[in-house]
Amino acid sequence: MPANIARKPRGGALMREVAYERFKLHLFKRHLVPGQFVSQGDLCELLDVPLGPTREALKRLEAEGLVKLIPQRGVQIADIGVALIHDAFDFRRIIECAAVRRYAVEATDGAIAELERETTEVLARFAGGGNDDPRLIDMALRVDWGMHNRMVEAMGNSITMSAHQQNFDKIRMIRLHGRSPRYLPMALEEHLNVIAAVKARDPERAAAALDEHLKGAERRALGL
Repeated sequence: MPANIARKPRGGALMREVAYERFKLHLFKRHLVPGQFVSQGDLCELLDVPLGPTREALKRLEAEGLVKLIPQRGVQIADIGVALIHDAFDFRRIIECAAVRRYAVEATDGAIAELERETTEVLARFAGGGNDDPRLIDMALRVDWGMHNRMVEAMGNSITMSAHQQNFDKIRMIRLHGRSPRYLPMALEEHLNVIAAVKARDPERAAAALDEHLKGAERRALGL
């Protein structure tokens, strides 16, 4: 979307989309926090979008589980609790274990080699120090999510991909308000186990390695 349209949205449908995207931008920048109550009027001011399109965006956000619309109280940002963490990671295991089985059979050698290269390069940078460098953390997060995203995307199923992306919004909330970046090298080492199984063209071994990785990620998200 061109920058000038994002600044000055016009048209009901377009403004609804802008309100939706701006809400998530503020959420992931921590301008809105889990469990917080906010009025629709305050949200309109924050998003710089009129009430009508903001309400339409909120209906979509509620359907995706990011907010609750509570009569007489306003809008509550989804709270991060044990149930949300468990549900989000359980959903990931269902989709991603199916995806990695197919990926182990169908992915090209070049695609697998690229995943391995990206992962080992980031781990080498962590080993060299600078673990608190925001740029390195950002790169590691992109590589981390990139593997999962590519495997699901490779299934070629738009419904599955849409559900996967919506669930990732919840994972992002969990990461921002819980998991420490110090776990990233450990997570990427687990990625290498998955990649090795995919490289060996062993679907069941790949699914088992990914399942173990996601169980570990859930435990880290819970602070265990």
